[in-house]
Amino acid sequence: MKDMKKILVPVDGSKKSFDALNRALILAGFTHGEITCLHVIPHVEEGGPRTRRYDKIIESQANSILKKAEKYADKKNIKFRKKIARGSPGIETLKMIKNGKYDHIVMSTTGTGSASGDMIGSVSNFILHKSKIPVYLIK
Repeated sequence: MKDMKKILVPVDGSKKSFDALNRALILAGFTHGEITCLHVIPHVEEGGPRTRRYDKIIESQANSILKKAEKYADKKNIKFRKKIARGSPGIETLKMIKNGKYDHIVMSTTGTGSASGDMIGSVSNFILHKSKIPVYLIK
């Protein structure tokens, strides 16, 4: 398991994404690895003051989600990094995988999207098929 030093964990704030984070923290504990948590803010079309206000709200939510994730990692004494990206969750996650030289990705099968418990979500399905590194899906 020595090749599990850098683990990427996308989180969207859902309980399932935090379940995946907990599993990743266990793996990182075994391997003395580090976790990078990624939260992707969907692209917001430029507009007037309402769009800017909405953008500030979702950015604040993203920071809250990552702060919560960081507390999970601190409790387990795991090295932790956090990253916010903007755009398509699947594409931004793949960019992080490529640019960050990660060993593994751990993510939930579903998140805040509309997939039911018996289905795999569109983002996790996309990552599973496009990733060049091992993907651990947590149900």
